[in-house]
Order: sequence, then C-alpha cells, then structure tokens
Amino acid sequence: MNVQDVRNSGRIEMRDARTLAYKAKDLIVTDPPYNIGYKYAGDFNDNQPSKDYAELFTPMRGHRVVMIHYAENIMADIVPVLGAPQRCAAWTYPSNAGSRNWRTIAWWNCEPEWSRVGVEYKNPHDKRVAKLIMQGKKRSCPDHWEFNLVKNVSREKVQGYTNQIPEVVISRILALTARKGDVIVDPFCGTGTTAKVAEVHGHQWRTYDINERAIELATNRIEGEKRQTLF
Repeated sequence: MNVQDVRNSGRIEMRDARTLAYKAKDLIVTDPPYNIGYKYAGDFNDNQPSKDYAELFTPMRGHRVVMIHYAENIMADIVPVLGAPQRCAAWTYPSNAGSRNWRTIAWWNCEPEWSRVGVEYKNPHDKRVAKLIMQGKKRSCPDHWEFNLVKNVSREKVQGYTNQIPEVVISRILALTARKGDVIVDPFCGTGTTAKVAEVHGHQWRTYDINERAIELATNRIEGEKRQTLF
C-alpha cells in the first residue's frame, strides 16, 4: 500500500474507493470517473455495468457528499445509490465536445450557503445596483457558474494526466460548504485538485486513487503549497 503524508495536513493513499470507510467529520468532494468509456491509464474500466459502477459510491451513503458529474449519470447511476441530492448547481464552460458543455454539482446530506460567497452584479449600470456596488456589496453566489476547463496551456495544468477539474470550481465548493474542522476527502484523486485546494485553504484532507501515476503527480503538486485560512 502506497501512503504519502504531505506537510502533516493531508494524506494520499493508493486505495480502491469501494473499500473506504468515511467518518462524521468527512466532507467528500469529488469528481469521479464518469463511466462514459474514457480511456484512463492502467486497467481501470470506465464503462462498467451500473451495479459495478454503483459500488464506487456505496460507502458514501449517509455521508456529506459534493460531486461533480454529468446530470444524466447522476440520475441514472448515483441517485439510486445516494438518493436525491439536497441541492444542485450548473457549471458551464465553452467546449468543442458537442453538447457536453456543462456539468452538475450536487450536494447530498449538506447544502451550500450561497451567502458565503459574493459575486459581481450582472447589471452594474442600474442605479440601485450601482449604489450597492458603491457600498462595497456583492450578490450572493448563484447556482450557475461559468468557469473555463483546464486546457493544456493553462497555468495549473498537470501534464501527463487528463480530466483535470479547475481549482476555482473546488475552491468555490469548499467556500460554500466546508465547516471548520471538516476533513476534505476525495476518493478519486486524479491530479489532486481537491487535495491541493483544501491544503491552500487550511483544511485537513485525505485523498485516494488506484493509479500509481496519479498518486505521484498529486504528491508533487501539493507539496510546498502555502496554507491560508478561510475561517
């Protein structure tokens, strides 16, 4: 078993998500394999029968979960396991991938506090809005987010791996959802975006993957990050 302790604030471990046991303080924030036939490195099958795919999420039942996924897959594969989510948001982005230009962010057994994140007003020239802006106010975070995908030329891109979630998406999820004392857990580590953002914002964290290359890339990415505190 490959275990890496990173700056005493988190742990990266090579482990199958089906074997995990979550704790009450855990906030699971994850971007899982989407089960749409994507070819990952190694022998992972990203086109499993529904029953086998569902086993990845069965240990999450009853725990606080925030998941980034396509809406169709959430309804077909995740809802039968975790039940209906308490809240959803849409993350949209420009893409050349046909109709796949947005994903759902869904919350189970927890909810985002929209007022914790302020965003700029859409109509700053409206007199009433202009007055609010002059007072330094912002509107509460909406449930529709527009953030670009991580491209090969993006500064945060980790070369040698695919399907990297933008740090700003995870950062917003944590800002809206995480509580003081939470341990941020990602059972599908990938390039370590969730763990890195948790580290930067001063949260304890754990992350897991079955791919040795992912463990190596995520460890290198997270080490040396400077911590800040949201709370």
